[in-house]
Amino acid sequence: MLLMLVGCAFSFYWLNNQRVEHRVQTFATEVDKALLNHSPENLASWISRVMPVMNAEQVEIHSGTHRLLKLSRHENPMLEDEPNRFVQFDVPLIQQTGMHVRVVLLDTAKTWFRSLTGTYTLVAMFAVVFVMSILLAMTHRWLIRQWKGMERLETRAQQIIAGERSAIPQRGEDEWPPKASRAIDMLLADLNEAGEQRLRIDTLIRAFAAQDARTGLNNRLFFDNQLATLLEDLEDVGTHGVVMMVRLPDLEILKGTLESALVDEYLFDLVNMMSTFILRYPGALLARYFSSDFAVLLPHRSLKEAGGIAEQLIKAVDSLPPMRMVDRDDLIHIGISAWRSGQTVQQVIENAELATRRAALLGGNNWVIGEGNPVDMGRGSVKWRTLLENTLSRGGPRLYQKPAVMLYGSVHHRELQTRIFDGDKEVLAAEYMPLVLQLGMSGGWDRQLVTRIVALSEVWPEETLGVPISIESLLQRPFLRWLKNILLQCTKAQRTRFLFELAEADVCQHINRLAPVLQMLNRFGCRIAVNQAGLTVVSSAYIKQFPLELIKLDPGLVRNIERRKENQLFVQSLLEVCKPTATKVFATGVRTHEEWHMLTSLGVTGGQGDLFAVSQPVNSNVKKYLQRYPV
Repeated sequence: MLLMLVGCAFSFYWLNNQRVEHRVQTFATEVDKALLNHSPENLASWISRVMPVMNAEQVEIHSGTHRLLKLSRHENPMLEDEPNRFVQFDVPLIQQTGMHVRVVLLDTAKTWFRSLTGTYTLVAMFAVVFVMSILLAMTHRWLIRQWKGMERLETRAQQIIAGERSAIPQRGEDEWPPKASRAIDMLLADLNEAGEQRLRIDTLIRAFAAQDARTGLNNRLFFDNQLATLLEDLEDVGTHGVVMMVRLPDLEILKGTLESALVDEYLFDLVNMMSTFILRYPGALLARYFSSDFAVLLPHRSLKEAGGIAEQLIKAVDSLPPMRMVDRDDLIHIGISAWRSGQTVQQVIENAELATRRAALLGGNNWVIGEGNPVDMGRGSVKWRTLLENTLSRGGPRLYQKPAVMLYGSVHHRELQTRIFDGDKEVLAAEYMPLVLQLGMSGGWDRQLVTRIVALSEVWPEETLGVPISIESLLQRPFLRWLKNILLQCTKAQRTRFLFELAEADVCQHINRLAPVLQMLNRFGCRIAVNQAGLTVVSSAYIKQFPLELIKLDPGLVRNIERRKENQLFVQSLLEVCKPTATKVFATGVRTHEEWHMLTSLGVTGGQGDLFAVSQPVNSNVKKYLQRYPV
């Protein structure tokens, strides 16, 4: 508006001058024509009549320095009046050589500006402009505040569209429009509440599929499923382990004479005692098998280790509080049965139950090894350390790869697995990795493994490689600094083909400490996968917190899923949690077409297992290449 006002004033002033100049030029042209036939004196009357029209005060005709004619409308004092402003034009005559016309005109614009009326008008205009400027400045500031509020609202809306709903802040006081802002806050609160409710339901579904309702331990179905998966030995490496059956008194019969709360509290103490000693072993599984029988699965453990656990449980009975009608000297009976791949679940459980009956018949707190079990002393910590150190010195464990395929058969990535050779047979990572962690060798072990996989990525430039890595290594600062340096040496395309796989239970246990580590890997372009999903009862909140590429279902959950409604319900619930994110769900341990058909109908994106391809060793050419890249 100010620019328009200035422009109009300037246009008025300029056009007025143009008009005056045009009139003077026309007047001079007419005078030039008239002098061809008349003398200057004869033109005096005509010029006098034209002067008021032109608003001219004086007209003079000169020939060189001699003045031929002079006409004035007013006296000289009029011309000398200060408020008046005049302009003088000297126009040469074209047809009268040496002659020119001098015209003095009143400059109406300048005169008006210098007059009292013009001054008052200008002051009023400037006052209006000043007031309008202040109003416009205030309006501009108000618009800026409103626009910033709209930008904040737009930013929050963009975050909602991008799926970043958990990180959206609350609305500011100046966010605009306020009703739309409050509506978004209310909807976000409802979404968060619905998300939390969904996570609680997902946890309940996990508990329903795997836990005993009274004790909170795993149930019989889950225990049998995990044992059957181990007994099948899909990798054909001779898996083995121990099953312990712990028999306690039937506390239900005491509820008729004792308070139910006392009985439940004593049962809780017994369960807590067993969990304290058993679940400290990696991979151990404690389940309530019958009403008063508890089963313990110890994969890759020896009878000697199981006997040590049984001794600890019997000694721990003395720490329990006294209970009426319960004899602590005849409270716990343990049957131990070793198993190897190829047996059936029924055979293993029957052997354990027979050993438990023998222990109960002997009387007192005791444990018995079942008949027909081989004498397996296992390896001590010294032998394990020697074997692991020798493996590292020889270049690391043997590498195997197992492809994970999409629905239409394309390979999504190749999971790299490790095995060590003890002289007689190959040992799976599930058996020796707990010893690696226990002996404090995880940092060096994972460094060598990552270095070899980085070298392998150059041999397979088109393959995405699944890198198994332990949480203990990622939480060590020296290892993390070393990993940063290794990733900085890789190309961007190479880093995008690294898929770091972490166990779900470990991720949930160290969720706060892992957050900056996973963010760093994501900034490097690496991808992250969580495996063993469904093995433990944990919350699925980590899915929305971390940028995960994949979630892999545990093989025990996939086994016979077409006949297990509770497992199908769990998979559906997990897929619903993953819907707002870019996380895909893969199944591992797929054995039959029936399992795969059920998984695909539920919405699983890909699978991995013997149905598609078995684990295959890395070929000899790659091995020779890897030997040139020491740690």
